[in-house]
Amino acid sequence: MKTARTIISALLSLLAVLPLHADGRLRERVYISTDRDVYVSGDRVWMSAFCVDASTGELSSFSRTAYLEVHGAGSVAVTARIALDGGRGAGLLTLPTTLPTGNYRIIAYTALQASEKGLDATAGGHTISVFNTLSTVRAEGGVRVTDGIPATPSHAACGPLELSRDAAGDFTVTNKGTQKALFCLSVRHMDAIPAPTGDDISVFTGRVASLPAPAGFDESVTAEYEGEVLRARVTGASSDGLKALEGKYAFLSSPGDGSGVYSATIKDGRATFFTSNIYGARDMFLEIEGVDRDNICHLELESPFRNFDAGTVPSLDLCPEYSGALELRSLGMQLEQNFDADTLYTPLPANAGIVFDRADCKNYILDDYTRFPVMEEVFTEFIPELRVRSVEGRKEVQVRALDPLGNSYFTNGTALVLLDGIPVLDQSKILGYDPLLVERIDIYPGAYFLGIRSFRGVVNFVTYKGNLEGMQFEDNVRIVAFDGCAMPQAYTCEGVGPDYPDWRQTLYWHPLLVLSPGESFRFECKYPMYDGSFELMAEGLTESGAPVRTTASFNLSR
Repeated sequence: MKTARTIISALLSLLAVLPLHADGRLRERVYISTDRDVYVSGDRVWMSAFCVDASTGELSSFSRTAYLEVHGAGSVAVTARIALDGGRGAGLLTLPTTLPTGNYRIIAYTALQASEKGLDATAGGHTISVFNTLSTVRAEGGVRVTDGIPATPSHAACGPLELSRDAAGDFTVTNKGTQKALFCLSVRHMDAIPAPTGDDISVFTGRVASLPAPAGFDESVTAEYEGEVLRARVTGASSDGLKALEGKYAFLSSPGDGSGVYSATIKDGRATFFTSNIYGARDMFLEIEGVDRDNICHLELESPFRNFDAGTVPSLDLCPEYSGALELRSLGMQLEQNFDADTLYTPLPANAGIVFDRADCKNYILDDYTRFPVMEEVFTEFIPELRVRSVEGRKEVQVRALDPLGNSYFTNGTALVLLDGIPVLDQSKILGYDPLLVERIDIYPGAYFLGIRSFRGVVNFVTYKGNLEGMQFEDNVRIVAFDGCAMPQAYTCEGVGPDYPDWRQTLYWHPLLVLSPGESFRFECKYPMYDGSFELMAEGLTESGAPVRTTASFNLSR
């Protein structure tokens, strides 16, 4: 990360536990709106996050990550991360096909919110019903069989949005109010199965407005102003080994263009990495620099999920009248899993940090030059920005830089060498690497800071396959599976063709819409292959924190 950016982030994070309002500390609460209230196991749950400042009810621009837990009867069934920007975020999670039939409570929170002692995390709680149509497994004590269909919970309309559908079947959402509205939008099938509760965003804002005073604050919690703060602890080291590691540098990275590499120092057997938000499922590499071969140890990521009490999860009512609706829902889930395509989704802007400035990058595509079998020969023959020198009996890669007068010079100090975005701390390994496996070499001159660790230039060797082919890392490198923030996407289904087996339950979903006063949003919805009753639902907040929830129903009969 260039120069002082991470240092500023760390200082802001330390300030996060200080008073930020005249009447006390900033207190955040998170509400999760979903595309539907009823699912089958294996379904995707599309989510829109609203993080508010509890003292004003307005969206909070402080925290950058929300942690989501789906609670069943006495345990957490699924977790997810959602990146926040200006108090708004979006993502999705897939319900496991093994998830038992029952009701589940979704709660979400930020690290700053989690610093409140005795936190009641249920303010933003949202209940969903899940039916497992592939097995008879049920949540223990959480299902009751009834003879009749329960009444559908009511929701009072609120806010300035007006919904309409024209003769051509297109929809329009208009802001009739005097304030900006920030909301999510869903078009979903409505069948015989009612929603489990009447929870909505107006209930959430009412709970936030009446929050009791906190019991205190955990001063050890670091707020996440710039992105998720990942913590790792040292495993496999003796007490003497832990002392020897004190102050050493640790690295956290993921394969890619180098934008996912971070560093920290070991303190009391732990490392704290200040990251920008990391998206998607990926492998993370953890390594401690300069570990003695007689003191092989590893870093293990700690879970950020707190397993808060989600409150009482209501029982799910199960009755024979649901059978037809569940067959249709199960068919839609299975077809969507088997015929899923990127054309169904529309990517939305993601708040990803930039570690290295591409404007400063000089890259060499090796196929444009004569190929050489030795990496050092590649540098010598056509890459003037790099050279190799022996320093204290070992070879190191050095990067040419420019001084303020434009004069070039080679830095005295170790550059950061990456292979597909992963640090190669023993640079002899990259000098012995087969250059025929490398597609290009990206060079970033100048001084760079990762945490408090500085480097004189950065070199990223990018392979054709992008999978670090053939590289043997040190024994203390640990590779772990990591589920980062869900990628923000809209489910517009614009690419649905005439041959697509369209039995979708959610026809349209956009999690991050904003309308100014008097502004309208018009969109086309792809209709499924079946007829029935459908609902258009908009839910969100005005810029002053007032709840927004509006619905409109329509029927398809062809």
